[in-house]
Amino acid sequence: MLLLVASCSGTPRDTDTVASVVVTTEVPSVPSTSTSTSTSTTVAMPTTTPTTTVPTSTPYRVPLADVSVAGWGSTHAGYPATDIFVDCGAEVVSPVNGTAIDVRRVDSWDAAIDNPATRGGRSVAVLGDDGVRYYVAHLDEVDAMLSVGERVSIGQRLGTVGRTGRTSACHLHVAISPPCPGKEWSVRRGVIWPARYLDAWRSGEQLSPAAEVEQWLVDHPTACTDAMNDPDAADA
Repeated sequence: MLLLVASCSGTPRDTDTVASVVVTTEVPSVPSTSTSTSTSTTVAMPTTTPTTTVPTSTPYRVPLADVSVAGWGSTHAGYPATDIFVDCGAEVVSPVNGTAIDVRRVDSWDAAIDNPATRGGRSVAVLGDDGVRYYVAHLDEVDAMLSVGERVSIGQRLGTVGRTGRTSACHLHVAISPPCPGKEWSVRRGVIWPARYLDAWRSGEQLSPAAEVEQWLVDHPTACTDAMNDPDAADA
């Protein structure tokens, strides 16, 4: 069994809502194949909250209220993630039961600077009851009732699809990663391929990414430390 302990902290700023959440959860050790990150241009898929102990499982769904109008592929530029293409204004929902650990309501990305920590524009991260972080980005707006530290239910409204941050087309960036114990952007943006999970969830199969994320942590033991030491991490 691998014990995952996440502590996310930061200093609140005018532009963002920053979480400080500590979550302890056990994820079953299930053999899984890890897909390493590529650096090529396009890659094919192969306020402090008290410590809380949460269940180790959750149901799963595609993070859109209406999946029938959405489409996605099995590639992404540079690193593992999935872009769901759908019209701006489409309702974004939580893919899991969990806790909101980051809520970013201001689009602070500046093309002249291109800070990688702000490329997601308006975004939300949910720490699922499976111990996995689910990050959705490029939102047009974030639900006004959503707050950091709040328990969220699968299918709960998070906001709407937009094109904030570094993007020109309406789409939803979906990323799956382990939570890190501090501010960072390079793990949050995605470390395993979401497409096969989205495909499964759309068909009703409850395929969990927890084992693959656990294996990724084993294979990349310094990833969170390295990411938090990045010069741009303070802006994440």
